[in-house]
Amino acid sequence: RLLYTPHIALRDLWKTSGHLDFYAENMFPPMELEERSYQLKPMNCPFHVMIYKDSVHSYRELPIRYWEFGTVYRYEKKWELGGLTRVRGFTQDDAHIVCTPEQIKDEISSTVDFVMDVLKTFGFNDVKIFISLSDPKSNKYVGDKSMWQLAEKTIQEVLDEKWIAYEKEEWEAAFYWPKIDFKIKDSLGRLWQCSTVQFDFNLPERFNMTYVDKTGEEKQPLMVHRAIFGSFERFIWILIEHFAGTF
Repeated sequence: RLLYTPHIALRDLWKTSGHLDFYAENMFPPMELEERSYQLKPMNCPFHVMIYKDSVHSYRELPIRYWEFGTVYRYEKKWELGGLTRVRGFTQDDAHIVCTPEQIKDEISSTVDFVMDVLKTFGFNDVKIFISLSDPKSNKYVGDKSMWQLAEKTIQEVLDEKWIAYEKEEWEAAFYWPKIDFKIKDSLGRLWQCSTVQFDFNLPERFNMTYVDKTGEEKQPLMVHRAIFGSFERFIWILIEHFAGTF
């Protein structure tokens, strides 16, 4: 389902999502309008969640796949900026798949296949895959530790069953979920982060997302976040460099 979401939201939305508690340093300052406080969006996820919550969903509808070409705004430090590779406003091919726990592994698996197919279509055959895992001794992560263990186990199983080699990046997981990162190697041998696939149990819990199961009970779904190109701006720059402008 193709979506188009706003560029700003009330700060309350980012409080619920956890961004104001864990990601505030990467967000632009708030805007005061008509005695209410708004914030530029650093991510599209909460908007997709709110669209899902706008109606009641049955297990028969799942998985539901939302996607958009969404522009996000992140306050990168000035010394981190560089051409098209690191900017403060960029557009992502952002998708969020809402599914049952029984469907999560298949959804991650098919998304990994999708990523690999697209990258190979553009001539990137040397793809390095990394799994970002949590630090079991840290308290910076949101959500139950058992869910973190399930998420990390699932994404590793998906890659193992496909016989895809990967490296573990211990303690590199974001505060909200573990993820699979795809880094492509350009003609000069440099690695660039582009695609990502993420297992999310955090937002469904924080936003109280539900679906009605076969017995008529409300259950909490899970989510898969995915971006194939990642930042369009960065991907276009990589293409230019990789092919030296000769497409």
